[in-house]
Amino acid sequence: MPDLRTRRARGATFAGLIFFALLWGCSAGQPHEEVIGETTIPIPGGMERVEGGGVELALPGFGGGRAVFQGRVRPEEVVKFYRTEMPGRGWKENASIVSQGGALAFSKEGRSVVVTVVSAESGTTLDILVGKLGS
Repeated sequence: MPDLRTRRARGATFAGLIFFALLWGCSAGQPHEEVIGETTIPIPGGMERVEGGGVELALPGFGGGRAVFQGRVRPEEVVKFYRTEMPGRGWKENASIVSQGGALAFSKEGRSVVVTVVSAESGTTLDILVGKLGS
């Protein structure tokens, strides 16, 4: 039977493993939604909004916006996320250029969304451009 010191060491190791597993799981993040150009857009877990990387535009007959996100999510996973999430929310995919990232264009009810995914050394960059046409 292990002595008290050995049991404590095993317990500390086990607690450390649980802590790092939880920390790693939380850092991946959960999918969430962001309002960009008055349009609610799903954002994959692990992607965080970049401060200063967006703009909102409001003109008579046109409203839109842009937001930029970064994270450590593989570009192909981000593309897969949008190809699943957007049609499930009623968006129609109109065009795409995909190769280890790429660009996807969606439309719905007079609005358009262009999602661009690029991989870099610092991680994956997600650029979302939203436009709304009409009065």
